[in-house]
Amino acid sequence: MAKVTFTAWKTKAQLLDVRSEFYPPTWYAGPDMRSHACATVEAWKLHGNVPHHVEATALLTDAILHDDGQRNSIFSIRATYSAAFCRFVTGLVDTKVTGPRRTMFQRAMDLGLPASFVELRHEATHREPPSLVVLRKATQRSLEWLWDNYWANIDLEVTGGAIRHNHDESLSVTTALGEVLQEFIHGSVSRPVQKKRKRGQDDGFAGQLVEICGVSRDGMDAGLAALSVLLLDRKLLLDSERRLGDSMDAMFDKWDPVLRKVADSQSSFLLFLSEELVHRLAFNPATESPENTIAEGIFLWLDHLLTSPAWESQRPSLPRDYILAVCNGQSTHWAKVVAQNLILQQQVSAAVVPRPQISANKSLRKRAHNVSVGDVSKKLQGHGWRLAEKWDNRPLGMTSKS
Repeated sequence: MAKVTFTAWKTKAQLLDVRSEFYPPTWYAGPDMRSHACATVEAWKLHGNVPHHVEATALLTDAILHDDGQRNSIFSIRATYSAAFCRFVTGLVDTKVTGPRRTMFQRAMDLGLPASFVELRHEATHREPPSLVVLRKATQRSLEWLWDNYWANIDLEVTGGAIRHNHDESLSVTTALGEVLQEFIHGSVSRPVQKKRKRGQDDGFAGQLVEICGVSRDGMDAGLAALSVLLLDRKLLLDSERRLGDSMDAMFDKWDPVLRKVADSQSSFLLFLSEELVHRLAFNPATESPENTIAEGIFLWLDHLLTSPAWESQRPSLPRDYILAVCNGQSTHWAKVVAQNLILQQQVSAAVVPRPQISANKSLRKRAHNVSVGDVSKKLQGHGWRLAEKWDNRPLGMTSKS
């Protein structure tokens, strides 16, 4: 009979989201989400069954966030570090809780825990709290140990964001990407319409997608290409209830933050996505009809990437010449529309644009000539000024000769 394991989190994706908040990837440039991760673990504790490694990570991270000399006293900072570190070590090596009775040093050796951790724990418990320099270094080493011995070795079976390395790696990558995308969709549906997703949530989904693409056997580009195909094969970018002529703004608002984040991290993603969009319009006979709602949605996505201000910074990665070449050689309705739009954009860009600044200057000069000197003189005299009968151009500070 299969063993049932109860966890505080609903899906593995939630645990991996917290991991990415505790240990953000090197490419991540968003807000600091460690405080949110600590709060999540605290909520999980109310459910029970939180592994000691997860709780210890939250305690040590919270101690780092507490390390602010302007808001907290040095004594309270040292006490917080000491309490978090002692709980981390004690929860691992205290053999009075579970297992055969052994010394803490023996237990630490079994776990691969540095013996210095046990010594520092003893000092912090029975003597004066160690210095801040020692505590900061020990906390950082503890978080590194937790990563190597727990977080990096989480079961990689596909469950909402990670993958199991098996013989069919490409299938695993596609499955893992699908799980993350479904988690994103279900999370969006479950939230009230008036409540927008936080930026960190979008960044977390985008980070998972990039991370999965990076473990593809054929490299990052192969993973990004698989992501582009998956988005269109499963019609994730389209609203199943949308009718012909309806707006796509809701789908753009939903997907733009995540897709732009992926494109910011991997510029080639926009290349693969746009190529896949134009291939669906030009080479798929099912999308030839002008009345095809799916084809219209794909066209609107491609047009959105080509024209929307939201994609302005990523637009240099778009293969405009390739898109135009593909669409020019096809007779399908939507391919023709794409080609016409691109040609029109090129003509507008190449057209001679009037210089508004020069026209404005001419207009100003014309208005200035229309104002007579007499009118100016009358206005100045009304304020006590008068025009000199003879202009004296002596330098300042010199008097005229009598």
